[in-house]
Amino acid sequence: MHGDDCFEFKSAEDEEMDMATSRKTKGNELKISVELQAFDDQQPWPELSAYLYSRSGRLLERSPVKQDARRHGSGTALFEDVPDTKGLTLKIGPNVETAREIARQKLSIQRFDNLPRVADIPTVILPKPIWICWIKVPYLVTGRVDKWADGKKYPVCVGEVDIYDVDVYCLLKIPDIIIERIRDGIIDLVVDPPPFDIRQPDKLPPWCDIDDDDWCGTPPGPRPPFIEDLQAKIARLPKEWSFAAQRVTAMDTARARLDQHLEAMPFAEKQQWLNSTVSEDVQLSKILYSNTQQFRHLLVERFQSFRFWLCWYPWIHWLWWPWCRFYGLEKLGTAQLQSDGSFTEIVPLSICRKDQPDLWLKVRQTIEGVDRVIYARYPVLCHTYWNHPSGKSVNLLTYDAQTVVCDHNDDTDKPGTYVMPLGIGDDGWYQIEQAHLKPGDIPNTDRGLYNATDPYGTRLDVRMQFHDDLIGKGVAYYRWSVAPEGTSSWAYLNAPVTHRHLTQIGVNFFIVPEELGPFAVGGEPSLFKVPDPAKDWIALNRNDRAFAYWYTAIWDSEQNRYVPQVADGRYVLRLEMFDAAGNRLDPTAPGADWNFFLPTSDAVGGIWPVDDNPHIQPDGSVHFNLWVDNTDTTADIQSVGLGGSPTGECQFIEYNDGATDQVRVTYVAYHKQPPERDFLASYGLSIKRGISGTTVESHSSSTPAHTPTNLDAGVNHLLRQIGTKGPYTRCAFAVELHAYPRTRNGFSRIRQYESHDTSAFALMKKPLPCPPVRLSAASVEPAVETEILKVRSE
Repeated sequence: MHGDDCFEFKSAEDEEMDMATSRKTKGNELKISVELQAFDDQQPWPELSAYLYSRSGRLLERSPVKQDARRHGSGTALFEDVPDTKGLTLKIGPNVETAREIARQKLSIQRFDNLPRVADIPTVILPKPIWICWIKVPYLVTGRVDKWADGKKYPVCVGEVDIYDVDVYCLLKIPDIIIERIRDGIIDLVVDPPPFDIRQPDKLPPWCDIDDDDWCGTPPGPRPPFIEDLQAKIARLPKEWSFAAQRVTAMDTARARLDQHLEAMPFAEKQQWLNSTVSEDVQLSKILYSNTQQFRHLLVERFQSFRFWLCWYPWIHWLWWPWCRFYGLEKLGTAQLQSDGSFTEIVPLSICRKDQPDLWLKVRQTIEGVDRVIYARYPVLCHTYWNHPSGKSVNLLTYDAQTVVCDHNDDTDKPGTYVMPLGIGDDGWYQIEQAHLKPGDIPNTDRGLYNATDPYGTRLDVRMQFHDDLIGKGVAYYRWSVAPEGTSSWAYLNAPVTHRHLTQIGVNFFIVPEELGPFAVGGEPSLFKVPDPAKDWIALNRNDRAFAYWYTAIWDSEQNRYVPQVADGRYVLRLEMFDAAGNRLDPTAPGADWNFFLPTSDAVGGIWPVDDNPHIQPDGSVHFNLWVDNTDTTADIQSVGLGGSPTGECQFIEYNDGATDQVRVTYVAYHKQPPERDFLASYGLSIKRGISGTTVESHSSSTPAHTPTNLDAGVNHLLRQIGTKGPYTRCAFAVELHAYPRTRNGFSRIRQYESHDTSAFALMKKPLPCPPVRLSAASVEPAVETEILKVRSE
């Protein structure tokens, strides 16, 4: 499995470093002077430290080198506890935090006993070529991290982003023969593009096994693995990648096919083709007509341009990856995620650095003391931001289901303190036909249906949003209830609702559940608390976003189906608000400083367009219309036969003339029978042939088949040649009928209300009758003649 490529642990040297930094015992103080030759006062003083080592190489103490304002280009370091200076070694260099970082620096190293003295102070004199590269320039790393869930992006508000610089020196060590093989693979793709585009830049390659360290993981060891036979590796790919085996073989002939391709081109067309760019800024001619070292250099300098070829085509990826599992990673810093999912970190880079960093990013969350990696794209080289400019934002998207995100409210385009009912699940009330009627609106027959076509069923999540000042305006509780349209038989939605928020103890975050209700307050039952806006509410799943549940149907595991809890039809949902004492509130009452807001469309740029003047009922509530239907669809294949004559259970259908005979399938597919409204989305009927399951006939429709409906298919049509299979004179067939409902739960249509039926039959040619046997008496022996007469009589 993927390991951490830069382990964060305290080595013995790092512990020594901490001790050297924190030692405060008073002993013999030692002052060191550092002179930077040719220092320009216009330059910033570099952040330097002096590191003092014992004769045995143990770090005794470190001290910052502070600029001496009285002396041009000079600074001093003060060591507080140096019992003996004999045999000490002094190192001067950039100020770093760990011994490992010291080892990576280019330091000035001098024996203390040999230091010259200036004004009786031991002095280190550093030429400009040594110290100039210790001056740092700021490099800005910025971006944001989002989680993809329920078809939307949610900002990740808690965590850290580890920032690494990638070194691709491994490409310089790949054998020439592998470099040329990579070129062959690219030439093959140019001459004969693959059958489909397999590039998925935001995810692992679809063929990549994340637990296969030899091919996709991070470096687990000191040397490349044994190079497994490429054909054997290809043979284990999923079925849809079967063409990859031919691609491996095709690399052997790629250059010959390229030559043939070029020879067939007119000169002008050939010149234009060779000068074309095949990937970003790489010309085709540079790939075809460079020597091995030039092509290797091109791969190193333009890895980003070659990334899709090298990373998303397995037969090419597996050529170079075994040699490049041992790339270098240098940690540049760590950025903290902000409440909106953004992060910013300024990394100091040496002024002598000529190239831009090649960034690879890893995101971690520490929740309840457990540190988890929630974003890390592998293979590393394939998910690196090459030559990344300072300040250019990166957008990271995690699909990790356990990632904690904060549930932030979008603003509204109108001012005011509000209670805002959003809708059912991800469906807004504005997407439901006439969900909220105002005086003067004429109700239509589609009211309560999503997009005027789809009803609702199973568990429905009622979503809301509250203004941060609402509790301060005296609004403390809410309550949802439901009644069949045209009645006053209100039933409270009193299923418990629990949300979660984060609390910070020290540097760690912990998840705290909090029950919103139901509570009985002041004699009013089934009230739910308005969430405290001062808490960091999180959203891990749909339960964290629901403020009420309506169970219109409940899943029965024994029956393997949903059991309706309410009758099908239109309902009215009512929302009421209460104060802390349980008194019902009316936003139209004198002195009320809040109102109901209703979104009129999706939020744009984090802003809800709202209606701030909805219709308020006389009791201060607001009403919404919703159509509920929990009826299953029906899919039934009633018969299969020849020419309309159904056959029995074991359907061997004998045909006479394949050119004229037809197989008839009779079926029904619907949601409800008239006069009730039918909410069938569509149905599909298909006839599949043989063990391969090749579809030989199909039909689909969005019009319900309430009465027996026929699908006729010619016998020769069913037995015809398709691809390399057929034609046949006899074969077995399967008939598949599937019905899809429109009923949805606020997130998607409900698959459990789909219906399926299967039938089967076999076609075979009807055998010809045997002709009568005619034998002359002279040619038949008496005994044989007797037998023939006996058979005829029988």
